[in-house]
Amino acid sequence: MAAAALAWCRALITEAAGQPEQALDHFHRARDAFAALPRPYEAALTGEAAGHCALTAWGTAGSTAVDDLRAAECSLEELGAVWDVARARATLRAHHVEDRRPPGRPGYGELLSPREEEVAALAGSGLTNREIAATLHLSPRTVEQHVARALRKLGLRSRLDLGRSRQPADDS
Repeated sequence: MAAAALAWCRALITEAAGQPEQALDHFHRARDAFAALPRPYEAALTGEAAGHCALTAWGTAGSTAVDDLRAAECSLEELGAVWDVARARATLRAHHVEDRRPPGRPGYGELLSPREEEVAALAGSGLTNREIAATLHLSPRTVEQHVARALRKLGLRSRLDLGRSRQPADDS
């Protein structure tokens, strides 16, 4: 543990002294030493620091920077370190490295979104928009929009049709 911590401290000192190549080497040594202990959180943090150091020194031209940050992001995500994952992703975005997912909400095209499925099922069972809104903690207007989109996507004309389409087929 002492050797890993010493390598991390040397990395921080050499980075502050404006020697990114030596700092990167120390960060990688610290990361490997922490990983061998095993201390996965510290290994991920030193890997993230290595990536940040390389991005600051050479930009995205250094592929090791992006690799280090992505590996740290994955490790931190596995550990459930939400704030640390967000920080690593913010560093990647700040240097214009593509995020794995496009910004904004995912599009479902002509498929129902999970929320639309939920609202459609409740609407099909006979609940009013206000009752659905109270059940799902949404506004009645939002429920109205979900119902309208579900009807459009499913090619149905009424809530009654919605209820019939959501019922399993009777095989008897």
